[in-house]
Amino acid sequence: MGDKVYEKEPRTPEELAGYGSHVIQYSPAYSFCAGCDSCMVMCGLTHEGTAGHGNGRIQVDHGTRSLENHILACQQCADHPCYDACPKKDSAMKIDGETGAVYIDEEFCIGCGLCAKNCKFQPSRITMKKDRVRKQWKAAKCDLCRGNPEGPQCVKWCPVQCLGLSEDAVLGEDGLFVPQAKQ
Repeated sequence: MGDKVYEKEPRTPEELAGYGSHVIQYSPAYSFCAGCDSCMVMCGLTHEGTAGHGNGRIQVDHGTRSLENHILACQQCADHPCYDACPKKDSAMKIDGETGAVYIDEEFCIGCGLCAKNCKFQPSRITMKKDRVRKQWKAAKCDLCRGNPEGPQCVKWCPVQCLGLSEDAVLGEDGLFVPQAKQ
């Protein structure tokens, strides 16, 4: 049995075609992530009502060797391997009819972890956490702050403006994302 081959962050227009709208990190040439965890804090406050590690649906990989921080968020894969793996599909794991974003309805999640195991990325963009009453395991992933007219709060509150949405960005000279020029 071979090892699972994990996807890399989509960068080219061809690669991006396999993913829906998702949170991206801009090139360090545009804005360097400070590693402040504001994105995780605001995500936790928005979704759980509390801040702290484990409450956010976005993660920050603090590069201890490279000294570069990398944002890890759901890429909203067009083929939805997490959705397909869920035994409670359409009740616990759902697809938003307007945005196409895959999201989790915590009320119906049974905490089996199959969605996290079937994520194309390493580490998985789906985390397992205890529910609000801290008794049962539930899956959590970025849902682009669905229902919030201001959009993803991690993007809104990033103090160094290093986050954006994939459709609002273009590839810079270094092959990494930069914000699209406003017309």
